[in-house]
Amino acid sequence: MKAIVQELRAAAALAQQDSEFISAARGLPCAIWLQVGADPEDRIPAWAGQPAAPSQCIVISAPPDTWRKLLDPTPPPGYHSFTAAHRQAQGLRVKGDALAIAQALHPLERLFEILRGQVAAAPSLLDRSAITGHYANLDLGATSTSLYYETSGLADGPPLLMLHTAGADSRQYHALMADPGLRRQWRMIAFDMPGHGRSMPLPGQAWTETGLTRDTYLQTCVAVIRQVASAPAVLLGCSMGAAMALVAAARSPDDVAGVVALEAPWKATGRRTPMLCHPQVNQAAHNPAYVRGLMGPAATLAARRDAAWIYAQGGFNVYANDLWFYSEDFDAAEHLTGLDTRRFGVSLLTGAYDYSASPEDSRRVAARIPGARFAAMPELGHFPMVENPQRLLDYLKPELDHIRTARGIA
Repeated sequence: MKAIVQELRAAAALAQQDSEFISAARGLPCAIWLQVGADPEDRIPAWAGQPAAPSQCIVISAPPDTWRKLLDPTPPPGYHSFTAAHRQAQGLRVKGDALAIAQALHPLERLFEILRGQVAAAPSLLDRSAITGHYANLDLGATSTSLYYETSGLADGPPLLMLHTAGADSRQYHALMADPGLRRQWRMIAFDMPGHGRSMPLPGQAWTETGLTRDTYLQTCVAVIRQVASAPAVLLGCSMGAAMALVAAARSPDDVAGVVALEAPWKATGRRTPMLCHPQVNQAAHNPAYVRGLMGPAATLAARRDAAWIYAQGGFNVYANDLWFYSEDFDAAEHLTGLDTRRFGVSLLTGAYDYSASPEDSRRVAARIPGARFAAMPELGHFPMVENPQRLLDYLKPELDHIRTARGIA
């Protein structure tokens, strides 16, 4: 136990010198303590804070064996982040007010990265020069919108349409869109849903939208296929985008030439929380941390920060609204009935460290679709195209080749 206490003390000392942790924790109305076992004498201060009441003192306690896993640079799934451990780590307890925990979520996630030894970032510049941005006026039936989308690859190639995760935008796919191998084979298209990234909200819905429905989402995706891609598209979606890719294949198969679903949920309950858009919680700090905990431990610190930055720029209530579809309005058991893989290939790929759409969930989805292929990705989490795009390509390219063969694409 003494060795664990010493390691936690050393990590807490590193956190107090870490520029991101300091910036994220500055002004917090709560303190953060780490504790080994049940003895308060073994508490280690990670951040002093300015607690106004005992409930604003966050105490994270766990037995030595649990701390040992949390300190491992390659921990088992469930021990790889604060939010994962809070849900799944055996014996871990978090004492503190729910509001205080939400307000401190960014430094808590950063602290757990430091516990695993992820101290320094080694950023590199992604060459985005092959990616071109556009706006299209999209007819959505009852309304219209000016939608932002990006392209790369063959101007006359088969369209590969990329659907971003809840609360994010097309920048998640930049590393794939920049890949020379994919550019030689596909006309890649990635778009920002209305109200996301560089697409403005639908007319009259800024600050007032109450939840993304399955039908509204499907209508937008089909409109992009018909009015931008102008041909049946292979759909590459992640998380919310994976669910929609499968819904589109079931509901509008003539518009679909194949599906690769990354991190496909079965029925993703429990992701929607009032803290995503709470007047006493900084949405630009909390929401990126909420999803940062879904990433696998092998993701570099630079990649984690890139993924979180996209969420930090999300509009008011956008992430929570998307989770209405992801958590409330999608059920694989109900909404994928009749999906026929004889018309095109369907593949599902899921990271082992994803606890929102787990490999077990995606495996259940694949089992419900006759002929669908499934593979788990042991090193990856919920955002594989940002965490480690080169490793994702090792899994993705064979599935895209399979789809080309099934569809007869040269």
